[in-house]
Order: sequence, then C-alpha cells, then structure tokens
Amino acid sequence: MTQLCRDKIKPLLADLSKLKAGYAHPGLLLTKGLVEFPEGSKVGEIKAKRIREICEINHSIIYAEAYQRWKAATRDFAHTEAALVGRLYIGVTRDNALETGVTVSHTYGMPMIPGSAVKGLCRACAGDWLENKEAVRYLFGNVWGESDEEKIEVGGLIFHDAWWIPENGKKPFVPEVVTVHHQDYYGSEGKQAATDFDSPVPAPQIAVQGSFNFVIEGDPAWAKLALRLLREGLSHRGVGAKTSSGYGYFSE
Repeated sequence: MTQLCRDKIKPLLADLSKLKAGYAHPGLLLTKGLVEFPEGSKVGEIKAKRIREICEINHSIIYAEAYQRWKAATRDFAHTEAALVGRLYIGVTRDNALETGVTVSHTYGMPMIPGSAVKGLCRACAGDWLENKEAVRYLFGNVWGESDEEKIEVGGLIFHDAWWIPENGKKPFVPEVVTVHHQDYYGSEGKQAATDFDSPVPAPQIAVQGSFNFVIEGDPAWAKLALRLLREGLSHRGVGAKTSSGYGYFSE
C-alpha cells in the first residue's frame, strides 16, 4: 500500500461518515480522497467501496443556495430544465487514484456540463437541421483564413455551464461498472481469440443522475433558436461519453 494523504487527515478520509453531513466536497474526495493506493487483487474492491461512499453524499446547503442565486440571476435568459433518461458520463478522467471521475464544479463539487459541451452539441445539431450558414456563423462564430494569423469571429451567444438541479432526497452521483470480458484478446500481442470462457474483470466507475438547468444568453430570438437545437440534441444525440450505449440522453 502507498499512503496518499497526511497522517493527520487519514482517520477522517478513512471513514467518510465522520464528515459533517451536507458539507462534504465530492470533487475533492474523487481526486484526493483515497487514503492509500491499493495493490494486488483487491484494487477494484477498494476503489468500488470508495465510489459507493461518495455516491451516498447529498448536495450541500451551500450548493442549493448558490443554485437558487444562479437561477434568479439568469431568469431573463433562454433556459430549460431537462432530466436524464438514464445516467451521464462526462469528463471521465484518469488523473487520480480512483482512475475514474466526472466533471464537477470547482467550488461546490457538484456535477456540471461545461458550456463548451453545450455549445458543441448545439453546433452539431445545427449541422443537421440548420441550412442557413449565416445563422450558424452568428450562433457559433467561425475561423477564417489558413495562416497562423487567422481571424477568429466570436459567436453572438454565450452558452453557460449547465448546473445540476438540487432535489430533496436525490443524490447526484451513482456507482457504475465497466466490465472487460476478454482480457487476453485486448491485452495480448498475439491477439488471443475472444471466447465466452474468459473471466470478466469489473472496473468501478462513477456516473451522474438527476436533472440539469441549461442557460443560453444573448439576443432572445437567436437564443430561442439555439435552445431549440439544444433540446433536439439532448433528446436525439445525447451529451458526454458513451452515448452509443444510451448514456447522456435527456427529456424535458
């Protein structure tokens, strides 16, 4: 075992139940919350246990208040609330001891969908359903020229980060698992045949559930058009990773 935290905070992180209810920061626990790096056959078991503990954490009072302030501040912008049909994988990182993660707000540790992802989804939908190139250029901007001094044209709208909606009794995170069935096939240089006799090795993951509040700022008519593209994209394309497996789809 390799110790990953100071002795002074080790007892606290070893038992997450000791953390004050409603004030734990899931984002920090995901990246810094593992006490020791496990080795050997129990790696998956230890990581899965820590993920289950993080998934028991509810949103904080501070986050609920911040969300209400954000909602009030953006009430005059184009906005929509959408609920996940299943679960969401977004920002699946590999830069921490748990070797998995999701995109969370830096301040509150709650799930978020970056504005860049929202804008990218709308842009992809515009390519399918919006034929007017001038409209696309206004909505999303454009890059002109082929030299190093390209002229970048900024779009006319601001796509804000989508906030996770705090709900009573609804926890933001949920444990998931990805199972590699054919280790010999994927890992061997000789490419062993993939058979049904291989032993599956479950890899613990963490995903998001619940609803999000999407906000688009700008000229009301153009923002309304972008909002229509967003709604189509959320229900037909999905956002985040593993959309081909049914993740990341929303309904209003």
